[in-house]
Amino acid sequence: MQVPFELRSKRLLTSIMVSEDNTTPPSTSNADVDLENGRRSRPRQRSKSTSGSSSDYEEEEKDLHHDGHRPSRRELHESISRSRSTRSLARDRTVTATASGMNQPLGDTISRRDTVLSRIRTRPNVAPFSHPLAHQQTTADVLVDFDGDDDPYRPMNWPTKKKVTTTLMYGFTTMSATWASSAYSAGTRQIAAEFNVGNQVAVLGTTLFLFGFGLGPLLWAPLSEVYGRRLAVLTPMLVAICFSFGSAVAKDFQTLMITRFFGAFFASAPVTNTGGVLGDLYSPAWRALAMAG
Repeated sequence: MQVPFELRSKRLLTSIMVSEDNTTPPSTSNADVDLENGRRSRPRQRSKSTSGSSSDYEEEEKDLHHDGHRPSRRELHESISRSRSTRSLARDRTVTATASGMNQPLGDTISRRDTVLSRIRTRPNVAPFSHPLAHQQTTADVLVDFDGDDDPYRPMNWPTKKKVTTTLMYGFTTMSATWASSAYSAGTRQIAAEFNVGNQVAVLGTTLFLFGFGLGPLLWAPLSEVYGRRLAVLTPMLVAICFSFGSAVAKDFQTLMITRFFGAFFASAPVTNTGGVLGDLYSPAWRALAMAG
């Protein structure tokens, strides 16, 4: 039986419409349209790596279908983890503050004014020095000095014999101090054999003596200007002689090193102050000759 053409065309059209209704486009299967806001959520592609777990895929699938008004599960999880880390950090700071006493009441803590450092740094205001004669020039009657250039007590006016004798005394004293520094070097090998040390260690006696020579003038030079040349030279030299005897009878190596250092410290007094003595005794015309002698 032959079907009319109009009926065949209607059946064909109906079959096409049914097939279109049962078929879902692949582009719209992964996308949701928000009709109220006119927005369309972006589809997310599932990772093809084998390292991801099934739970991650389920969370991604659930995140794909959220409506955009509420936060997704991933965002909630990140927010909760951040809040927990913030609370733990605040708790640690509270414990630290409790241990250090920072959270104590203000009445129980020490104020900055009462601390030792603040007391040292905060000095009381001292009034400037004022004296009725502060701006007046000192007269010659107040100054302590010799009675003119012809004063017999002035060292430059001493007799020549006294000058030469004083120069020889200070010269021999200085020579004994400098000779003691180099006399040790001749017996370095004997000292190393006596105390069972190496030659490098035995040389330490000369090194410490020179080190004491460098430190002594820091003390003896100012004292000679305050207490005079003789007291600042002969007294330290007497102590240096005692340390020299201690070096000679030392029973161990450390005693020898200690006595060498302090012997040089006190023996540096004549080396430092002899130049000042010659400057007091001789005029500039004869000072160079006396220094050479």
